[in-house]
Amino acid sequence: MNCTGCGAPLATDQLVCPFCGLHNAVDLLAIRDFRLLAEHSELQCPNGCGDLQRLQLGAGLEVTVGFCPQCKGLQFAPGAAVIALEKVAGQVREVNHDRISAILAERVPRETVRYRPCPACRVMMNRRAFNAHIPLIIDECREHGTWLDGGEFTVLAEWMEAGGAQMARQQAERNARLERVVGKVHSPVVIDPANAAPFTRSPPRPLLPPVLGTALLGTAWYAVASGNALLLLLMVLVAVLWWRWFR
Repeated sequence: MNCTGCGAPLATDQLVCPFCGLHNAVDLLAIRDFRLLAEHSELQCPNGCGDLQRLQLGAGLEVTVGFCPQCKGLQFAPGAAVIALEKVAGQVREVNHDRISAILAERVPRETVRYRPCPACRVMMNRRAFNAHIPLIIDECREHGTWLDGGEFTVLAEWMEAGGAQMARQQAERNARLERVVGKVHSPVVIDPANAAPFTRSPPRPLLPPVLGTALLGTAWYAVASGNALLLLLMVLVAVLWWRWFR
């Protein structure tokens, strides 16, 4: 990437040329193909710079944006920022984890919390991370779209070129599979009443068969009446053995 003023080499994160001092629009240099539709528009820069220009982004994007020539910010219609990023940097074959880590550590700006008005309706925009896997905060109006500060489009494009969006999709798919597995483990077992076998309770079995019980009872009375302790003990032993092995 080169400075549009003097042609000197320009780093991707360098907005101001160190040789001629020109404030370059690195986002437009990354897109490369665009044309000016209107020098002024009804859109106002949320940073207070004045009217936004109307640009038509080329290179197959076919997206119209608002552009601030002072702070180099870009205003996208709802959903247009994601479409432009997908077309600029959406073709990824593999995830470069080292490059993603470097982008997150060095390229994502750490800005103070500041709410700014929408360029169209002037209502304060919402602040949110572009993606859960990259903490770059964007300003968004649900009705009129997304505002990106100068250089942020380039950072997002680099992150996507390194496979950041693909990594985020893979993580979401893994989480979805894990939730399905956990849901199956903890899901209750449902029995269809129409196919369930009827439950019948078995009648209780008697303590002793009637014949054996009658014989033991008669013998026990005889043993008590005759004072025969040995016979009484034998009857008790027979009853216990039957209960233990044959019931």
